[in-house]
Amino acid sequence: MSVSVMKKLTVISVAGDEDAILKRLIRLKCVEVRSAQSDDYGYMLDVLNCDADRSEIEKKISLLERVIPELVKKTARKGKLGEKRLKINRDEFIQSGRYDAAMESARSAADAMAKIIDCKAQIKSAEAEQTSLFPWINHDIEADLSGTAYTDITLGSFPAGTLISAIDESIGDMLGSAEIVSEDENGVYAVIMTHKQDTESVLRELTLLGFLRVVFKGINLSPRQAIEDIKTRKNELENELEVLEQTLRECSDNLTDIEVLWDIERTNLVAAQSKQKMSKTDRCTVLSGWVPEENCEKVSNALDRLCCAYDIYDALEDEEPPVHLSNNGFASNFEWVVGMYSYPKYGSFDPTFIMSIFYFFIFGLMFADVGYGLLLTLGGFLGPKIMGLKPNMKRSFNMFGYCGIASILMGVVFGGWFGDMPYAIMENFMGMTNAREAVPFFNGIWFNPIDDPMMFLIVSLAVGGVHLIAGMVVKFIILCKEGKVFDAIFDIGSWWVIFAGIGVLVLVGTMAGAITIGVGVLMIVLTHGRHEKKLVMKIGKGLLGLYDITSYASDLLSYSRILALGLAAAVIAQVINLIGTMAGPTVVGFIALIIACIIGHGLNLAINVLGSFVHTSRLQYLEFFNKFYEDGGKEFEAMEPSEKYTID
Repeated sequence: MSVSVMKKLTVISVAGDEDAILKRLIRLKCVEVRSAQSDDYGYMLDVLNCDADRSEIEKKISLLERVIPELVKKTARKGKLGEKRLKINRDEFIQSGRYDAAMESARSAADAMAKIIDCKAQIKSAEAEQTSLFPWINHDIEADLSGTAYTDITLGSFPAGTLISAIDESIGDMLGSAEIVSEDENGVYAVIMTHKQDTESVLRELTLLGFLRVVFKGINLSPRQAIEDIKTRKNELENELEVLEQTLRECSDNLTDIEVLWDIERTNLVAAQSKQKMSKTDRCTVLSGWVPEENCEKVSNALDRLCCAYDIYDALEDEEPPVHLSNNGFASNFEWVVGMYSYPKYGSFDPTFIMSIFYFFIFGLMFADVGYGLLLTLGGFLGPKIMGLKPNMKRSFNMFGYCGIASILMGVVFGGWFGDMPYAIMENFMGMTNAREAVPFFNGIWFNPIDDPMMFLIVSLAVGGVHLIAGMVVKFIILCKEGKVFDAIFDIGSWWVIFAGIGVLVLVGTMAGAITIGVGVLMIVLTHGRHEKKLVMKIGKGLLGLYDITSYASDLLSYSRILALGLAAAVIAQVINLIGTMAGPTVVGFIALIIACIIGHGLNLAINVLGSFVHTSRLQYLEFFNKFYEDGGKEFEAMEPSEKYTID
C-alpha cells in the first residue's frame, strides 16, 4: 500500500570474488545493481569488463534455445497438465557432472539438427534432379553430352501437343534432325542433333515453336543410369537421416537436464550483465545497488557469510532511487496496471490499493455476467497453475481472476447469465411463455440494465462520482501531510461544498442546497487567486477557478462508458442466445445451441474482456490519477534467477 523505502548498497570485495557475491544476491531476488560512478567514491574506477564471458554465455543460450524445442518433439517424456517446475540444487547439479553431460547432449543434438537440415536439402535436391531427368529416361546417351567434333546435341522441350512434323518443318533444309524422347501433359521432350555450322539457326527457328533448352551439367551417365544413381544416393541419405533422428531421440532422454542447463545459463547471463555494471581497482571490485528497506536484514545475513565489506545506507538527496511497490495479496495483482501508466515518483503516494478496489467494481459493472465471470475466474486462477507461470505473469492472470469474481457478483445483481440464456432455454426449449415472471431471479436481484438503461446510467455516474471524490480525498490527505492544510481546504474542500450543495438541491430541492453551492463558489472566488499580489488578479483568477466545474462535469460523463460496455456485452449475448435457440428443442437445435455457446459466447467473452480492461484502465489513468498522481518513477528491477523450468 506504499512505495517501499529504498536503501543504497555498496559492496567491496577482493577481485575474483564478485561471482560468488552476485550468485548469492541473485538468489535473494531483492537487489538491483546499478552502474557505480567514480564520483561516488572520490577517485577514478575502471569498468569491470566481462564481454568475453557474456558472449560465451549468450552462445550457449542460443544453442540451447535451438535445441530444446526440437527435443521436446522427440522426447518420450510425458508432460502432465499443470506440471510443476523441478526443484533442484543447481550447485550439486554442476558438481555432479550432469552439467557437462547435458551440455554435451545439447551440442550433439545441435550437430544432428544441422546435419538433418543438410540431409533434407540434399534429398530435396536429388528429388528435383530425378524429376527433371524422368522425361529423358529413354534417352540412351550421356545426359550432359553436348555433341561431337562436328555436331551439337541439344536437349529441350516443346509445348504439349507439338508434332514432330512441325519440328521437322522448322528445321527445313538446315543440317539437323529431331527425335522425340517422350511427351506428357507438360510438354514434348526432344533431342535435336545439328551440324555445328547450323546449330544457332536451327535453335532460332525452334524457339519460335516454344522450344526450351534443357542442360544437365556433370551427369556423365544416361538419364536412366543417373536416375538409378540418384535413387541409391537418396536411400543412403534417408538412412543417414534416420540415424540422425535416432541421435536426437537419444539426446531427448536428457531433455530435463538440458532444461536445467538453460535456467543455469540464463541466470549466469543475469550475473554477467550485472557484473558489467560493477567497477574495479587493481585489486578490488565495487558493487553498487539498491535494496528495499524490508529486505536489508536478509541481504546483510547473506553478505556476512562472504569475504567482503559492505554498507547499507540512506539515499543521498540528489539521488532518485528506483520504485518498489509493496501491497497486500489482492492489490499486488494490480501493480502491473499502474506500471502500464507510469510508476509513482519515489517517495510519493502509491495508489495501487485504492485503484484496485475501484478497478474491481468498475470492471464488474462493465462486464456484469455470471457465466462470463465464472470463465474469467477459472482462467485467471487456474491458468497460472496449469501453465506454471512465473510470479509476475501469475499476478496478471490473477487480476483477471478477481475481475471475474466482480463480474459474477454484478451479474447476480443485474441479471447476466451468459446474457439471458436461462430465459432463452426456458422459452424456446421448454415452452415457458412466462419464464421471466415465473423465475425472476435470473433477471437480476436489483434491476436489469437492458430493461432500465437510465437507471444503470445513474448507477454508472454515481460510481464515477465516488471515484472522482476518492481521488480528491487522496489529494487532500497528501496536501495535509505536506503541511498545506490551507491549500487542501480551499483547493479541494471548496469543491466538496459545491458538490454537497448540488446533491442537496437535486435530491431535496430546498434552499439549503443553493446556499451551500453559494458558499462553495464564494470560497473558490476568494481563495483561488490567493497567490497573486494585485487585488484585480486575485478576483480574476478566483472567478476563473470556477471554470474547473466543466472539467469535473466532463470527467463525470466519462463514466457513461460503463453503461455502454455493460449494455454491449449483454445485448450481444442475447442475440447469440436467440440465434442458438431458434431451432427449438430438436437435435439440430441442441447442436446449434452448442455451436452458438462455443463460438458466439467465446468471441463475446474475448472482445468484452479486452474492452472492459481498456476502458476500466482508462478511467483510472485519466479521471482518477489526474487528481493526485505524481508519476515518473523508475521501476525497481531486482536480479532474479531464471526459473522457467526449475526452482533453485
